[in-house]
Amino acid sequence: MSGLDTVKVIVDAERQAARIIEDANVQASNIRKGIATRIQEQRRQMLDSAKKDAQSITAQAEVEGKLEAETYQKESEKTLQALISKASTRKEATVEKLVSIIMRAESNV
Repeated sequence: MSGLDTVKVIVDAERQAARIIEDANVQASNIRKGIATRIQEQRRQMLDSAKKDAQSITAQAEVEGKLEAETYQKESEKTLQALISKASTRKEATVEKLVSIIMRAESNV
């Protein structure tokens, strides 16, 4: 091979290497753009998922709160009924005792 042929081979190889490097740079740039897009999409999906989870937790807490309030109300009503019943029973005994005291007081007069 002559010197001129060798130079042509070297120049062709350099051109080919330059094209390969340029193609690699273009691919790298496209990959970087794709990564940014994927990251944004994943972030959006994660935020949407977190929002749905938060809504679910809030709904569940609301249901549990209502159930707890109902339970508390029922227990309060039972306690109130017990107190009313106890007071009513004591009232009858107190009235009977007062009537007895008045009757004794009148009989002594």
